[in-house]
Amino acid sequence: MKRIIKFAMSFSLVILLFPMSAISGEIIEAECSAGGQSALFLLNTDGGQQNIDGEGIDVTFTENKVILTPNEGSVVIIDFTNGNYYKGGKKLADCKFSNLEALGLETALNTEVEVTDLQESKAYETICGLDTYYDDMIIVPTIISGPYSLDDFGDDGNIGVEVLVDGNGNQARFSGIVDYEKVGNRLELDGDEIETTVTKVQFQEHFGLFPTVTCTAG
Repeated sequence: MKRIIKFAMSFSLVILLFPMSAISGEIIEAECSAGGQSALFLLNTDGGQQNIDGEGIDVTFTENKVILTPNEGSVVIIDFTNGNYYKGGKKLADCKFSNLEALGLETALNTEVEVTDLQESKAYETICGLDTYYDDMIIVPTIISGPYSLDDFGDDGNIGVEVLVDGNGNQARFSGIVDYEKVGNRLELDGDEIETTVTKVQFQEHFGLFPTVTCTAG
Protein backbone atom coordinates (compact mmCIF):
# COMPACT_ATOMS: atom_id res chain seq x y z
CA MET A 1 0.00 0.00 0.00
CA LYS A 2 1.37 3.35 -0.99
CA ARG A 3 2.59 5.60 1.82
CA ILE A 4 2.26 9.36 1.41
CA ILE A 5 4.22 10.56 4.43
CA LYS A 6 6.04 9.83 7.63
CA PHE A 7 6.33 12.67 10.05
CA ALA A 8 8.16 13.03 13.34
CA MET A 9 6.69 15.04 16.14
CA SER A 10 8.27 15.89 19.45
CA PHE A 11 6.13 17.24 22.28
CA SER A 12 7.47 16.60 25.80
CA LEU A 13 10.52 14.98 24.14
CA VAL A 14 8.52 12.06 22.77
CA ILE A 15 9.15 11.13 19.12
CA LEU A 16 6.25 9.55 17.21
CA LEU A 17 6.15 8.19 13.69
CA PHE A 18 2.81 8.71 11.93
CA PRO A 19 2.50 6.84 8.62
CA MET A 20 -0.78 7.53 6.84
CA SER A 21 -2.22 5.35 4.10
CA ALA A 22 -2.76 6.99 0.74
CA ILE A 23 -6.47 7.32 0.04
CA SER A 24 -8.57 9.55 -2.16
CA GLY A 25 -9.58 13.01 -0.98
CA GLU A 26 -8.00 16.38 -0.29
CA ILE A 27 -4.90 16.73 1.87
CA ILE A 28 -4.89 19.29 4.70
CA GLU A 29 -1.43 20.31 5.90
CA ALA A 30 -1.10 21.11 9.61
CA GLU A 31 2.23 22.28 11.01
CA CYS A 32 2.11 22.18 14.82
CA SER A 33 4.78 23.68 17.07
CA ALA A 34 5.59 23.48 20.77
CA GLY A 35 8.72 24.09 22.80
CA GLY A 36 10.77 25.08 19.76
CA GLN A 37 9.94 21.85 17.94
CA SER A 38 7.41 21.22 15.19
CA ALA A 39 5.55 18.42 13.44
CA LEU A 40 3.91 18.23 10.02
CA PHE A 41 0.55 16.48 9.68
CA LEU A 42 -0.87 15.54 6.27
CA LEU A 43 -4.55 14.84 6.93
CA ASN A 44 -6.76 13.29 4.27
CA THR A 45 -10.27 14.74 4.33
CA ASP A 46 -11.76 11.29 3.66
CA GLY A 47 -10.86 10.40 7.27
CA GLY A 48 -11.40 6.82 8.39
CA GLN A 49 -8.93 4.36 9.88
CA GLN A 50 -5.24 5.26 9.62
CA ASN A 51 -2.17 3.29 10.66
CA ILE A 52 -0.27 5.28 13.29
CA ASP A 53 2.87 3.62 14.59
CA GLY A 54 1.32 0.21 13.97
CA GLU A 55 -2.00 1.05 15.65
CA GLY A 56 -5.32 1.72 13.94
CA ILE A 57 -6.46 5.30 14.62
CA ASP A 58 -9.86 6.67 13.62
CA VAL A 59 -9.57 10.07 11.88
CA THR A 60 -12.80 12.09 11.99
CA PHE A 61 -13.44 15.55 10.52
CA THR A 62 -16.15 17.68 12.11
CA GLU A 63 -17.24 21.10 10.91
CA ASN A 64 -14.07 22.83 12.08
CA LYS A 65 -11.91 20.20 13.81
CA VAL A 66 -10.19 16.89 13.19
CA ILE A 67 -10.28 14.20 15.88
CA LEU A 68 -7.71 11.40 16.12
CA THR A 69 -9.15 8.58 18.26
CA PRO A 70 -6.92 5.65 19.26
CA ASN A 71 -8.18 2.31 20.51
CA GLU A 72 -6.44 3.13 23.78
CA GLY A 73 -5.02 6.36 25.16
CA SER A 74 -5.95 10.01 24.83
CA VAL A 75 -7.88 11.59 21.97
CA VAL A 76 -6.10 14.26 19.91
CA ILE A 77 -8.14 17.21 18.62
CA ILE A 78 -6.83 19.84 16.19
CA ASP A 79 -9.03 22.92 15.97
CA PHE A 80 -8.89 24.57 12.54
CA THR A 81 -10.50 27.83 13.72
CA ASN A 82 -7.91 28.77 16.35
CA GLY A 83 -4.99 26.42 15.59
CA ASN A 84 -5.03 24.72 18.98
CA TYR A 85 -3.72 21.15 19.34
CA TYR A 86 -5.25 19.22 22.26
CA LYS A 87 -4.33 15.83 23.65
CA GLY A 88 -6.27 14.35 26.54
CA GLY A 89 -8.13 17.65 26.89
CA LYS A 90 -4.95 19.70 27.33
CA LYS A 91 -3.56 22.19 24.82
CA LEU A 92 -0.05 21.12 23.86
CA ALA A 93 0.76 23.04 20.66
CA ASP A 94 -0.22 25.69 18.11
CA CYS A 95 -0.86 24.78 14.48
CA LYS A 96 -0.89 26.53 11.10
CA PHE A 97 -2.72 25.13 8.08
CA SER A 98 -2.82 25.12 4.31
CA ASN A 99 -5.53 23.93 1.90
CA LEU A 100 -8.34 24.61 4.35
CA GLU A 101 -10.45 25.56 1.35
CA ALA A 102 -10.98 21.80 0.97
CA LEU A 103 -13.09 22.06 4.15
CA GLY A 104 -14.71 25.37 3.19
CA LEU A 105 -12.74 27.18 5.89
CA GLU A 106 -10.39 29.25 3.74
CA THR A 107 -12.08 32.54 4.70
CA ALA A 108 -12.27 31.67 8.39
CA LEU A 109 -8.53 32.12 8.96
CA ASN A 110 -7.90 35.24 6.88
CA THR A 111 -8.18 37.62 9.85
CA GLU A 112 -8.53 37.38 13.59
CA VAL A 113 -11.91 39.11 13.34
CA GLU A 114 -13.23 36.44 11.00
CA VAL A 115 -11.98 33.67 13.29
CA THR A 116 -13.74 35.25 16.24
CA ASP A 117 -16.98 35.62 14.28
CA LEU A 118 -16.84 31.99 13.18
CA GLN A 119 -16.22 30.68 16.68
CA GLU A 120 -19.04 32.75 18.15
CA SER A 121 -21.52 31.71 15.46
CA LYS A 122 -20.71 28.00 15.89
CA ALA A 123 -20.62 27.80 19.69
CA TYR A 124 -23.72 26.34 21.38
CA GLU A 125 -24.34 26.51 25.11
CA THR A 126 -24.12 23.03 26.60
CA ILE A 127 -24.99 21.58 30.00
CA CYS A 128 -22.24 19.52 31.63
CA GLY A 129 -21.85 17.71 34.93
CA LEU A 130 -18.94 16.40 36.97
CA ASP A 131 -18.63 12.71 37.79
CA THR A 132 -15.98 10.13 38.64
CA TYR A 133 -14.72 7.08 36.79
CA TYR A 134 -12.95 4.94 39.35
CA ASP A 135 -10.73 7.56 41.05
CA ASP A 136 -10.56 9.99 38.12
CA MET A 137 -12.69 13.11 37.71
CA ILE A 138 -14.54 13.30 34.39
CA ILE A 139 -16.79 15.87 32.72
CA VAL A 140 -20.06 14.58 31.22
CA PRO A 141 -21.89 16.77 28.66
CA THR A 142 -25.62 15.96 28.70
CA ILE A 143 -27.58 18.32 26.42
CA ILE A 144 -27.06 21.23 24.03
CA SER A 145 -29.16 23.99 25.56
CA GLY A 146 -28.90 26.44 22.67
CA PRO A 147 -29.72 28.66 21.08
CA TYR A 148 -29.54 26.52 17.94
CA SER A 149 -31.55 25.47 14.90
CA LEU A 150 -32.41 21.78 14.52
CA ASP A 151 -32.04 22.27 10.78
CA ASP A 152 -28.27 22.64 11.30
CA PHE A 153 -28.00 19.10 12.67
CA GLY A 154 -28.62 15.61 11.34
CA ASP A 155 -30.70 13.05 13.24
CA ASP A 156 -27.50 11.97 14.99
CA GLY A 157 -23.77 12.54 14.74
CA ASN A 158 -20.85 13.85 16.78
CA ILE A 159 -19.74 17.28 17.89
CA GLY A 160 -16.78 18.81 19.71
CA VAL A 161 -17.25 20.11 23.25
CA GLU A 162 -14.93 22.60 24.97
CA VAL A 163 -15.00 23.03 28.74
CA LEU A 164 -13.77 25.84 30.99
CA VAL A 165 -13.36 24.95 34.67
CA ASP A 166 -12.98 27.94 37.01
CA GLY A 167 -12.55 27.71 40.76
CA ASN A 168 -10.26 28.46 43.68
CA GLY A 169 -8.48 31.10 41.60
CA ASN A 170 -7.52 28.55 38.95
CA GLN A 171 -8.74 27.91 35.41
CA ALA A 172 -8.25 25.05 32.95
CA ARG A 173 -9.69 24.06 29.59
CA PHE A 174 -10.62 20.57 28.46
CA SER A 175 -12.12 19.27 25.22
CA GLY A 176 -13.52 16.14 23.67
CA ILE A 177 -15.82 14.73 21.02
CA VAL A 178 -19.27 13.39 21.94
CA ASP A 179 -22.22 11.84 20.12
CA TYR A 180 -25.53 13.69 19.83
CA GLU A 181 -29.06 12.64 18.90
CA LYS A 182 -32.22 14.55 18.08
CA VAL A 183 -34.95 13.69 20.60
CA GLY A 184 -38.08 15.67 19.76
CA ASN A 185 -36.97 19.30 19.69
CA ARG A 186 -33.91 18.62 21.88
CA LEU A 187 -30.30 17.77 21.10
CA GLU A 188 -29.24 15.20 23.67
CA LEU A 189 -25.67 14.07 24.19
CA ASP A 190 -24.99 10.40 24.76
CA GLY A 191 -23.07 10.67 28.02
CA ASP A 192 -19.56 10.41 26.53
CA GLU A 193 -17.12 11.61 29.15
CA ILE A 194 -14.30 14.13 28.74
CA GLU A 195 -11.16 13.14 30.61
CA THR A 196 -9.43 15.51 33.02
CA THR A 197 -6.50 13.09 33.58
CA VAL A 198 -6.52 13.85 37.34
CA THR A 199 -8.16 12.20 40.32
CA LYS A 200 -11.18 13.63 42.11
CA VAL A 201 -8.97 14.57 45.08
CA GLN A 202 -6.46 16.40 42.86
CA PHE A 203 -9.27 18.13 40.96
CA GLN A 204 -10.92 19.44 44.13
CA GLU A 205 -7.60 20.50 45.65
CA HIS A 206 -6.95 22.61 42.55
CA PHE A 207 -10.43 24.00 41.80
CA GLY A 208 -12.21 23.69 45.17
CA LEU A 209 -15.38 21.74 45.96
CA PHE A 210 -17.76 23.78 43.79
CA PRO A 211 -16.04 25.07 40.65
CA THR A 212 -17.90 26.71 37.77
CA VAL A 213 -18.02 24.45 34.71
CA THR A 214 -18.88 26.19 31.42
CA CYS A 215 -19.36 24.06 28.29
CA THR A 216 -19.84 24.95 24.64
CA ALA A 217 -20.35 22.64 21.66
CA GLY A 218 -19.40 23.38 18.10
